[in-house]
Amino acid sequence: MLALIQIVFSILFTVLYSTKIGITFDFWGVMSVLLIFIVFNLLMIIFLWLIFLVYIFATAKLPATSKHKTFMTQLYNMYLFRFFYRVRLIVTGKENLPTNNNFVMYANHIEYTDPLFIKQVYGKFPLGFVSKEPLFKYPVLSTLLYSIGCIPITALADRSALKAILQAIKQVKEGQPMGIFPEGKRTYCNDLIEFKAGAFKLVQKAGADLSPVVLYNMHDLSKKWRIWPTKVYLHVLPLVPYETFKDKETATLSDEIYQLIDAKLDEYKHN
Repeated sequence: MLALIQIVFSILFTVLYSTKIGITFDFWGVMSVLLIFIVFNLLMIIFLWLIFLVYIFATAKLPATSKHKTFMTQLYNMYLFRFFYRVRLIVTGKENLPTNNNFVMYANHIEYTDPLFIKQVYGKFPLGFVSKEPLFKYPVLSTLLYSIGCIPITALADRSALKAILQAIKQVKEGQPMGIFPEGKRTYCNDLIEFKAGAFKLVQKAGADLSPVVLYNMHDLSKKWRIWPTKVYLHVLPLVPYETFKDKETATLSDEIYQLIDAKLDEYKHN
């Protein structure tokens, strides 16, 4: 939608301005029109992102579960990746998406953009993430992350990390679904590393369902000098109801989800 607005208004302003200054349609005239279009296009991009910047600060204190906040972040999320990054997200398993907000999403972690692709698929849910603490050091990004309900966590298993998990449990119980990457760091490849069993305390203590997600080929976005659009893949595995794992050890639950995600990754690799 935003890309369409950008193009339409850029064309409109170009036509109006070209008519006003009386450009003739010879070679140099056509080149001038093209240059004018590029300038107006850049101005529209700046204008649209300034609107979002103002929106971030204006709505910072609104609840993360606000419907229009969820809509706006989804709108700009799609604009960023489909228009600027030229990414085609191939989604399967949409029929497995949760039916309410009482869930925690678990996924393998390949690239820093993973949460944004997940939010595209879980678009109607006000999904927040347990995110690395360094991300919250940047003023605008920090305001956005806190605004949509993200929680900073340290890499160390200390009291502050425990506090972050307790806050995430509280938010899930209050109606905001959360996402967490049990590997604890990015892998930059399609292979899993060991899950941290402690990450599964979140879903058990919150009394929520578990929504597993498989990401594939996300690291292709980081290829240098990429020209053509890139395909990345996301599969939503069947929801795991709370009643089926509430009495299990977190290590057992961690291993089971690991096996589910790993099996789907193998399937991608052999297709």
